[in-house]
Amino acid sequence: MVKVALPELLRRELDGRLPADVEPAWYRDATDVAQASADADVLVIGFIDPEEIRHAVESAPRARWISTHAAGVDHYPFELIRRSGALLTKGAGVNAVPIAESVVLFVLSAAKSFPLYVASNAEHAWPAERPPATELTGTAALVLGYGHIGRAVADRLRAFGVQVTGARRHPDGESDVIGPAEWRQRLPEFDWVLLTAALTPGTRHLLSTPEFARMKSSAWVVNIARGGLIDQPALVAALREGRPRGAYLDVTDPEPLPSDDPLWLAPNVFITGHSAGRGTGSLARYASLFLDNLARFDAGQPLTNLVDLGEGY
Repeated sequence: MVKVALPELLRRELDGRLPADVEPAWYRDATDVAQASADADVLVIGFIDPEEIRHAVESAPRARWISTHAAGVDHYPFELIRRSGALLTKGAGVNAVPIAESVVLFVLSAAKSFPLYVASNAEHAWPAERPPATELTGTAALVLGYGHIGRAVADRLRAFGVQVTGARRHPDGESDVIGPAEWRQRLPEFDWVLLTAALTPGTRHLLSTPEFARMKSSAWVVNIARGGLIDQPALVAALREGRPRGAYLDVTDPEPLPSDDPLWLAPNVFITGHSAGRGTGSLARYASLFLDNLARFDAGQPLTNLVDLGEGY
């Protein structure tokens, strides 16, 4: 018998689908997770706050596998998990659909100057002048972080005629995929610079003053990954100087962003409050991923989306 500590938010998706040899222990939140996970073999994390996550991990000393729906795990206590000997799996791909759709929304909004129409509607005013409108066909996008989400973004943008180049740590000879030594030199080519990478010590402030200086003055930056990928003071300064033209930021550093942060007043910045991953099918996809991994765990097979605790993703 395998005991699994599970959050109530997954009950509807998992009811009747758990194997007969699994004993579920359901918890509502951080207040009762310790009771559910004290002797659990598997811990499924159901929240995103780093302190609550640490509390849950500390409350599951017998857990051999910890599962999370999150694609980014930079807020997880790696050293604690490493000492416990538990495996950690992430939800890479679970939110790829809604996030990729959000990126398309942001790119189209920037291309068509849509926020100006929203502002004129709020004032009940017919636009005095039609703002600039860019056609996506023929433009070029750089996707920094070419995993599940990056590829989903690329698929959708290519349907609009955008030439997409992915950048990842190990390109492995793929067509239209480049490595870390190339993408900075090619920044002047791109109209859209899209961040979908994991946050690690090596990717913190991936975009800073030198990178912004190499971008087109008409380029837009979109970040749906982690706020720490961007040097925010450098971005504010660059936007004030007109290069890049603007930014759509679903994530910031810190979160929530303080109301007096200079980023709010930077020109052409639109902040969406870490909402890009919200979608109607995410829980169902995560439940299916978990059940598949549960079968693998029971059979002693390699788990899908296993996190490298040394690399941090």
